[in-house]
Amino acid sequence: MQNQDPSVTFYDVCEQAANAAIESRQLFCVDLDHCYHKFRSFDIKVLAVVYSEFQEVMLLDADTLFFQSPMTLWETTKYKSTGTLFFNDRISYELSYLAKRMSSEHENVGALHQFLAGFDVSPYRRFGSLETESRPQLPRSELGLDFSFQPSEFLLNSHVWSLRSGHQMDSSLMLWNKARQPKATVILASFVSLNGLPTVPSYGDKELYWLACELAETAYEFSDFAAGTVGWELLAEGRHKDGVLCGDALQHYPVQKNPAKGPGADVEPLYMNSDNILEWGRDSRRLYRTAARPAEFYPGSFTERKLLQTCPFDVTTMEIAPMEAMLLAQRQQLYDVVAG
Repeated sequence: MQNQDPSVTFYDVCEQAANAAIESRQLFCVDLDHCYHKFRSFDIKVLAVVYSEFQEVMLLDADTLFFQSPMTLWETTKYKSTGTLFFNDRISYELSYLAKRMSSEHENVGALHQFLAGFDVSPYRRFGSLETESRPQLPRSELGLDFSFQPSEFLLNSHVWSLRSGHQMDSSLMLWNKARQPKATVILASFVSLNGLPTVPSYGDKELYWLACELAETAYEFSDFAAGTVGWELLAEGRHKDGVLCGDALQHYPVQKNPAKGPGADVEPLYMNSDNILEWGRDSRRLYRTAARPAEFYPGSFTERKLLQTCPFDVTTMEIAPMEAMLLAQRQQLYDVVAG
């Protein structure tokens, strides 16, 4: 790749992390071998953000497949105003991860609440953060917990705070500006450092980025839309919010590009996150996707509907467009070439 484009640079972030120390105290790992072992996981993405030579970072997973160019995301008001842009995960796992109950005596307290209450933000106050509107006062008496930071309105209204979901963020694609978010970047790095801090109750790295912003008391932005689905297993056709489609995670463009369409209008797909397309049967199956729906909408529990989290319900469904089908076919062909 470097022969084709000399501006492309490859570097080993573990080599840099292994040399990171303050007063002879290692920050991330004891030595290089320890780094290779410790960061053979999703956490390597955090090091990639921290040690990137760019201040503005677009982080994406290898199995992210775009249906349109992501370059316009840099120009969205969401990113320009905060230096962040995150996407929502499925509203599921209401008894696990962030929503795991810590005690049968306190069913309204989950792992998220306990983690945030146990995190001391005072060592990070000297680092800068974006000025934000005043945050609402937390009803601490309801939870019986004390917090060293002021929770945001987004957090207090989120599905994870209400224990309706164990996941908030899909980290397969995100935008992060280190210059705009210095305090959040330091907190993000501390999540994977050798400092004895409590482990974030997250599957992999997915919750680390927005929680770093939340603890930094800084502004951050999520997509306006919930995670959707693309796949072939149409359990019930949904002409108007009454379908069930099983498949892989689909993210729509984070804002409505055409406000004239009005509230509730569909939004173009941006990307999907999965390598399961190798098993989709190529041209032998029709492929469908779900229409966009607001992120704040709570459709109900997968568990109560006896459905897998990969099968969103009460959705509007449609066949994917010819251009989208062509892009999927091209990715399948690329896999064939790489596989030899």
